[in-house]
Amino acid sequence: MKNIAVRSPTERFWRWINQESVFKVALVAPLQVLMWLILIVPTLLVIYLSLVRWEPILGDWTRAPFNWFGNYAKVLTDPRFWETLSRTLVIVIVAVGLEFLLGFALALFFSQGDFPGKRLFTSIILYPMMLPWVVVGFTFYLLFLDKGPVNYILIQLLGPGGAQPWFKEPPLAIGTIILADVWQWTPFMFLILYSGLGALPKEPVEAAMTLGATRWHIFRWITVPMLKPVIIIALVIRALECFKIFDLVFVMTGGGPGTSTESLSLFIYRTGFIYGQLSLAAAMAVLLLITIAIVTRFAIRPLEYQGEA
Repeated sequence: MKNIAVRSPTERFWRWINQESVFKVALVAPLQVLMWLILIVPTLLVIYLSLVRWEPILGDWTRAPFNWFGNYAKVLTDPRFWETLSRTLVIVIVAVGLEFLLGFALALFFSQGDFPGKRLFTSIILYPMMLPWVVVGFTFYLLFLDKGPVNYILIQLLGPGGAQPWFKEPPLAIGTIILADVWQWTPFMFLILYSGLGALPKEPVEAAMTLGATRWHIFRWITVPMLKPVIIIALVIRALECFKIFDLVFVMTGGGPGTSTESLSLFIYRTGFIYGQLSLAAAMAVLLLITIAIVTRFAIRPLEYQGEA
């Protein structure tokens, strides 16, 4: 008769957890629980608030009557919502486009080879990205005051008529916001694209140069196609971040003059915390989340096709 070893509960537990499938789950379980607490629970709460009719003055939010999709219908039929959305898209397209062009140009220049002071200039270029948005917004607000440094320089160059009412004309106010965003986040584009250029294989470029290809042909047909995944990632990350722009608008213009520079995030903030319509603000936040998810999905699809190929 075979002897059957009697294992203690502790031994059986460690034998069970040492199984490969169980061990993998045990490694990611703490992170999954943390994600549920930090991300999933607040998201579900926002979705719930978007489906009920509740304001802080009504008392207990857990007993708010369901409005189902009434808040969404009210948001989607609000002209101000579409105005802020279109204005935010304009800021994103112009700002991210300029950041990409400037960052790509700087990355190409710095990737050509070593030159005196390269490390110093690289550190200087990256410095604006490290500053808080509030500091950048307040700095540019001071620069573009009616009697600020920018108007002083314009008066010296163009005369008394050179001064501009930067924060009193909507196009100029939006321009200052875009300029501040470009100044702060062009280093982000530069850093990603410069790292991508440094990781590209040199053999295709050397082969093309041997065959007599010009620099433009190498850039157009070799560098850009190989750098495409990095470009897509940089554009998606920056566009999503810029789409949530709040701090610069809040500090520099406060959404003014009037509501002509109000971004979508600032509109959601005012709706929920200034006007007290938290259910409407929650509906806007859910719509914003859905829009970002859809745009991100379509943006990264080329990377999936490239991986399958």
